[in-house]
Amino acid sequence: MQRFIRRALLALALAAGAGAAWAQGQPPGGLALPGPVRLVLNSPPGSAADAVARGLQDSLAEILGQPVVVENVPGGGGMIGISRVMQARRDGATILSTVSGTLIGPMLDRSLAYEIGRDLIPVSQITAAMAVFAVRAEMPAQSLQEFVAAARAARQPLLFGNYGYGSSSHLQGMLLARESGLEAEPVPYTGTSQLISEMLGGRICCAFIDAGSAREFIRAGQLRPLAVTGPRRAPYLPEVPLLTELGIAHFEPQIWQGMFVAAGTPPGIVEALGKAMGEAVWRPGPSQLIRGVGYEPVGSTPAEFAAMIAHDAPIWRRIIEATEVRIK
Repeated sequence: MQRFIRRALLALALAAGAGAAWAQGQPPGGLALPGPVRLVLNSPPGSAADAVARGLQDSLAEILGQPVVVENVPGGGGMIGISRVMQARRDGATILSTVSGTLIGPMLDRSLAYEIGRDLIPVSQITAAMAVFAVRAEMPAQSLQEFVAAARAARQPLLFGNYGYGSSSHLQGMLLARESGLEAEPVPYTGTSQLISEMLGGRICCAFIDAGSAREFIRAGQLRPLAVTGPRRAPYLPEVPLLTELGIAHFEPQIWQGMFVAAGTPPGIVEALGKAMGEAVWRPGPSQLIRGVGYEPVGSTPAEFAAMIAHDAPIWRRIIEATEVRIK
């Protein structure tokens, strides 16, 4: 992590000196790029991350002065899409649009041959979201304390659902069980939709679910939120306490979607792309879409995104060490 911080600070210092390229000699409203911009998304079509990336297309195209194409390249634990960006020309025209699992992946699976800061340079954090620890509405527990007390009294393993082995949902469930003194049996599903369906069907009792996916079921009274992750309460669930407020540590990291380019991309291009992303995210259409899928728009600078990653990475490492979750 110290190596990442040093690399990030060096890249940002260089970017500060080169950032004037945005204002000098570039076409008005955009960065001079060699051709159409590819947003390589290592998530499947139809996902929330896909909706966000496609919602940015028109605004980014206008700002950058080039067509913007979203390419879904899922598979290989996200590695296929990541590799495509790492192998692309360092001209700013190929951008990785990915989610926070990309930060966690190499910590779990040492066969994943990339490192943020060494191979991928942060451009902008596009969205932020909290995860909700939710139970079925039929369960009597009205608070996390009541849930933990009932689970201890039951004296049998809790079936914690999650949307994939090694996912943030899996890690957070195992961490909560460990910190609360509960015996947990993780139950992985292929995605959030299947996870929620199984919860509503009564086959599992509880799970950490991204707030965007859980929101409509909470509003409908089908799921009950007991706590949320992140550094601040969810805007649309202001009455639900943070896990850190309840005295349970290591739940500060957010769920996010962000943009990266391959290492070696000129710092001036990185800075200019970050500025373009920040402008695009806060235009009315994209910002409304982002909120519509349950996330909050961010549009950070490369420096801000790098600092957030540098803060969250050691926390995720501690979670992985505490839960002993490993892929390879």
